[in-house]
Amino acid sequence: MTLLDAVQSLGIVESAAVSWINIRPVEPRGVALFTIALMLPFADPDLPAEFTSGYARFWPDQIRLLDREPSIEEQIIELEGTGLLGELDSVYLAAVEGEAHALWIIETHAGSPEERSDWVRSVIAMEGRIPF
Repeated sequence: MTLLDAVQSLGIVESAAVSWINIRPVEPRGVALFTIALMLPFADPDLPAEFTSGYARFWPDQIRLLDREPSIEEQIIELEGTGLLGELDSVYLAAVEGEAHALWIIETHAGSPEERSDWVRSVIAMEGRIPF
């Protein structure tokens, strides 16, 4: 599964609310952790109880296994080209021997402060809250 496939495997609400993607390129695959920027419960009473009841909590992160070919960097470029998660900003942190694995950190909707702010407002609106 490529990074693009992984994004497309998320639910519609999840993909609209992806805030960060962390990818650990662990042999022989990569492990992608999608941070979803949604706070439950939602305010809309017409939604199912699983979305509107209970204590305040974050939407669960989503994990996907990635193929390592094409390279993670090429997969990030491919994903950005689709515009599904807006403009992406990514950084690669190399592994430190004996201390940490390598890590790709990808911020979504990062083209400008306005793009990020507009996206945050859209996520808050999905939750049924009033944007600040």
